Amino acid sequence: SATNFMIRDARMQALVSKEFEPITPLIDRIHEMYEHFGVSTVLVMGGSGDYFSVADTVILMREYAPFEVTGQAKTIAHNVKIGRKTEREFDWQKITERIPLPHSFDASRGKREVKIEARGLHAIQFGRQTIDLQNVEQVVDISQTRAIGYALHFISTHWMDGQRTIREVVQLAAEFLQENGLDALNPFRQGDEHPGQFALPRIFEIAAALNRYRQLKVKQK
Repeated sequence: SATNFMIRDARMQALVSKEFEPITPLIDRIHEMYEHFGVSTVLVMGGSGDYFSVADTVILMREYAPFEVTGQAKTIAHNVKIGRKTEREFDWQKITERIPLPHSFDASRGKREVKIEARGLHAIQFGRQTIDLQNVEQVVDISQTRAIGYALHFISTHWMDGQRTIREVVQLAAEFLQENGLDALNPFRQGDEHPGQFALPRIFEIAAALNRYRQLKVKQK
């Protein structure tokens, strides 16, 4: 991650004032994420102890063995002052959600009304667009990639109405798959025919693919 997203120490604050730095460091927001949104954070750090003061638990790895050292870390944070100022200018009460616009999704290509294809593990041909899933590490089988592509098409044709948020449409897709199974994703399915070649993705990978669709257009709720 970018260093200034993680932290800005006292020296950098003295050199570059807050008015010229639009990013609020994570260290100044990390507790709000848990208090307001229930989001816990696990950080692996070896070069800065600034997070000692805001950490609820500190685990020290020594020779591949974990040791709980929260008390020691809190004592160090109290005794060794870092001199930085908190840069949180206002409380972070809510996240502005995005509403996907259905007209921005088009799975057609040429004469084919629906052209969806998994091109290897980390690429989906969705109509004329290619969705890049590089670094979405939890996708481990091309059958998941294929299912994600068809899930996006199903989402765009069934639940995108210009009112539901990205979170809501993806959640609806996850619930639908749990109730109806993967077979229901295939638009070419006939009767009880089994489409095959689908594996269940998690809600997070479906959301990741949706956000990586280059033609995605949204409005704020």
